[in-house]
Amino acid sequence: MAFNIYYYESHVDCKFCKKHFTTYKVRPNRYKITEEHSDFMPVYEGLNPLLYEVAVCPHCGFAYHKSMTRTYGPFMQLIEEIYIKELRKPMNICHERTIDDAITSFKLAYLVCRASMEEALLMANIALKIAWLYRLKNDTKSERRYLVAARDFYSKSFASNQEGSERILYLHAELSLRLGDISEAKKGFSRLISDQHVSVKHRKLAKNRWENYKYDEQPTSIESISQ
Repeated sequence: MAFNIYYYESHVDCKFCKKHFTTYKVRPNRYKITEEHSDFMPVYEGLNPLLYEVAVCPHCGFAYHKSMTRTYGPFMQLIEEIYIKELRKPMNICHERTIDDAITSFKLAYLVCRASMEEALLMANIALKIAWLYRLKNDTKSERRYLVAARDFYSKSFASNQEGSERILYLHAELSLRLGDISEAKKGFSRLISDQHVSVKHRKLAKNRWENYKYDEQPTSIESISQ
């Protein structure tokens, strides 16, 4: 393509069909984070690089995120049987994307991860990013569905993943709060606040979040859904 001041072309060799394709990425100087939601969703000024995180092969439909680990050998056989053969037709979303395109790309990655039985933590992170994208659309019903999925996967990953466990516990509590499960949120935040082995960063995050909730008369945006 001709030089584009907003995007650059990332050259990709598909891990499934091995064919080459190019896909857009946002140039780093075209966005900056201006704030962050309490579940770590970044708010960008300028273009949103989240829309371009997942590369989707236009030849076979394989969707790849850099956090995936099971993209070889027997896992690829599972992906072929459970995912590739079920695709109706590969789509080309390698250029400028809408939020809906980005949601599609992450949902495809989510299906690939399920097919290859990726770790629960990775599934949780992808589900959370899908929820963020629905938040950008103000689609609270769909956002809630993926927040529930993310929380369930964080719950599964916490028992077996000691690395980053404080962040997992915080997100489990935070998503519980957003979903209106106050008792579960209180349990998680209290554990973070009271455990002296927890880092200062996560103790402070938990304390501030719980205090803000207790003293704020406004309910969280997702709590009232499905009431």
